[in-house]
Amino acid sequence: MTNHLAAGLLRIAAIGLVAVPGVSVALTIPLMRRRAPGSPDTPADFGLPFELVRFASRDGTRLGGWWIPAPAAPRGTVILCPGQRASMNDDLVHAVPLHRAGFNVLMFDFRAHGLSGGKLVTFGALERRDLLGALDMLAKERGVMRAGVLGFSMGAGVALLAAAQDDRIGALALDGAYTRLDRLLSGWGTARGMPRPAANAMAWALILAGSARARCRMDRANPVDVAARIRAPVLFIHGDEDPFVSPGEIEALAAQVRGPARLWRVPGAGHRQVFDRHPATYHARVVAWFEQGL
Repeated sequence: MTNHLAAGLLRIAAIGLVAVPGVSVALTIPLMRRRAPGSPDTPADFGLPFELVRFASRDGTRLGGWWIPAPAAPRGTVILCPGQRASMNDDLVHAVPLHRAGFNVLMFDFRAHGLSGGKLVTFGALERRDLLGALDMLAKERGVMRAGVLGFSMGAGVALLAAAQDDRIGALALDGAYTRLDRLLSGWGTARGMPRPAANAMAWALILAGSARARCRMDRANPVDVAARIRAPVLFIHGDEDPFVSPGEIEALAAQVRGPARLWRVPGAGHRQVFDRHPATYHARVVAWFEQGL
């Protein structure tokens, strides 16, 4: 399919979304469907000790993950929050330097991903309950009352939403965070050739239809709306060529955080491409941020 044809089909779809509510509901099916597992790797493939853990989200959804204990007396605990495309397996490379630096690491799958239950992805609206459930489990079963969060894409947004209501999140490092869900979905559309007005209409139609399907307010899953309540230190990692969030948007988000915030912008990098360009620097900065914040 040519880019011209794809753009034309997206324009037609956008018109249909506005005109026919049933079409917008139908298009939420691929958007919110359960994600296929990612890499088959486990922590053992990276030389990491681990324990399979099961726990409940705040709404009772059963979640699965890995507890990777520190090699000696822990310097702290860091929770990894993956993006929405696959499962936690794809982020194992980021657990290694944290473990080597002396941190416990908790990795888990959000609902409708990997080892976890659930059928719908809601881009933070319900996933924040999953992260809060992880914090509850750490406190009850591991005696961990304060943790850092390393979040990627959707996981970065979820971390911000949860940190605004739970002070047990002591520090955050966020790669590819977004500001508003409607802007994220609109950016997805324009990146595929849709005119901005059509992409904006598509985004809101999807949010409204998705909210009805999931019986939650997806229009309230906006980190920018709660950033002023976040007191923990936040490191934002952002590629200047990110098609979903502009440099100006991420700067405005960082400026609204109540606690200390630092922004590492990388020219030429797209969404979640900073690690690909500067892997050693990436891990050094993340580890140092948690060493200081926790």
